[in-house]
Amino acid sequence: MMVVTAIVVGTLAPAALAAEGRASGGQERRQQPRGHVTPSDIQDQFDAYAIVQAQDTLDLSDEQFPQFVRRARELHATRRRMQAERMRLVLQLGQLLRARQPDEARLDEATRALDAHDRATLEAVQAAYGAIDEVLDARQRARFRVLEQQLERKKLDMLSRARQGGRR
Repeated sequence: MMVVTAIVVGTLAPAALAAEGRASGGQERRQQPRGHVTPSDIQDQFDAYAIVQAQDTLDLSDEQFPQFVRRARELHATRRRMQAERMRLVLQLGQLLRARQPDEARLDEATRALDAHDRATLEAVQAAYGAIDEVLDARQRARFRVLEQQLERKKLDMLSRARQGGRR
């Protein structure tokens, strides 16, 4: 299993670092200056780190690991895609609000679209978790939920420290 971890770290992390020519969704990205790290690069690195941590925490078998990785990546991609769409909808709602006389019907329609998107997000994320759960036993599923919370706290802590360092 350590060999699999080494392969994942050796292939995923450098790929995330060298992701200048591609975005998470497979779209072309503008060329960044050498050494420039984008938010997408950081997210790719953190996703790779999360998979390695999950392998260690969940004690995945050689049979479970490739299925888990594929499904965990899909969960991460679903979250990012849905969050980006939510941000787009909120920005659209903000634009409508900035009008001198906001059109009530358009505001209502945009709010309903945001609410529908939030429901669709919940369903998509639950489906992605369901796909992961098919690969894991009960103990691994519980450990995965706890690990996800720990990783989210760690990510928020890292972002907070990075922002504090930028203000000094």
